[in-house]
Amino acid sequence: MKKKLILGVTLGGSSRLLDGQASYFKELGYEVYLISQDHFKEPIFCEREGIIHLPVNIDNKINPFKDILTFFQIVKHFRKIKPDIVNVGTFKMGLLGISAAYFCGIKNRIYTCRGLRFETEQGLFRKTLVFFDRLIVLLANKVIYVSPSTLKVSTELGIANSSKSYIIGNGSSNGVDIERFQLNNIDSDNRKGLVEKYKLEDKLVIGFVGRVSRDKGVYELVKVFTDLQKTYYNIHLLLMGHTDCSKETLDFISQHTSIDHIPFQDDVALYMSLFDIFVMSSWREGFPNVPIQAAAMGLPVVISDATGCVDAVQDNVNGLIYKCKNKEKLKSAIKYYILNENKRKEHGENGIIWAKSFGQTKIWNGINDIYKL
Repeated sequence: MKKKLILGVTLGGSSRLLDGQASYFKELGYEVYLISQDHFKEPIFCEREGIIHLPVNIDNKINPFKDILTFFQIVKHFRKIKPDIVNVGTFKMGLLGISAAYFCGIKNRIYTCRGLRFETEQGLFRKTLVFFDRLIVLLANKVIYVSPSTLKVSTELGIANSSKSYIIGNGSSNGVDIERFQLNNIDSDNRKGLVEKYKLEDKLVIGFVGRVSRDKGVYELVKVFTDLQKTYYNIHLLLMGHTDCSKETLDFISQHTSIDHIPFQDDVALYMSLFDIFVMSSWREGFPNVPIQAAAMGLPVVISDATGCVDAVQDNVNGLIYKCKNKEKLKSAIKYYILNENKRKEHGENGIIWAKSFGQTKIWNGINDIYKL
């Protein structure tokens, strides 16, 4: 008899965190479901993965009345499906999904901690989020931390329980499709078209992929780039991702002749092939796969020392780690690569080797081992 597995994330589109994983477990013989926001992207994802969507009305913000209704929606799904395993991640689905699984008596309750949301908050709200993280760990019987630093911070704050805590390999919750992120697999005509479109001939391109927002460090990245561009006229900044920042910042980006914003694209590898240097300036992550993707593409990576980020690069091997939120340190790291073409090449080549340890099958097999415990 097939074991029933329910995977869970919060917002529509977050299912991309499970790309390939859901279908992999289906191929292993599991009956797989996804519980997530009632959003048009989720049925599309489920059809592609060959699994079943369980929609709920959930959002990312804390709203006690609405959250109670969502909790009972989740309970209803769980009672109908009667899953053998529940594995939910992202903070809100983690909180409500693990609580509902505990309420329904599901024995194999797994929380995938994809980050520590409280890290960029202050005061009472931060304390509330820490309390909820402790509650999730208390009610789960296994917790997968997606990076060593995430587990470290959780342990220091008395959130983690060592007997329940797991890290797979060097980290990550889904790994990276290494084959997809290889420069020699990029369509040269498509790449040439983009080079012409963004006028990148003879430019040294600094690239960013992620939400264009304050807590992704985009404000300081734009400021640092603007300062550097006064001296190094041939550099260009490409920002790819959904926007969640001030109008003033968006206006500045749109008016700057050496900065282009590109809405999020499915073919991330194609756009990464335009980069010479990859930068991740985020203030917090769980474990960011994008720096691994960039490394697989042979790019040197500049990354902050924020939780999660620090685990995604080997400092002075395939990239440079700088002090989070420190514009001068960020500027110095980018400048180093601008001035040192040989180091860009050396660190890029090292990154190709580093990325291989994050192959998806390795991560998925590690998850399956935890399911069997």
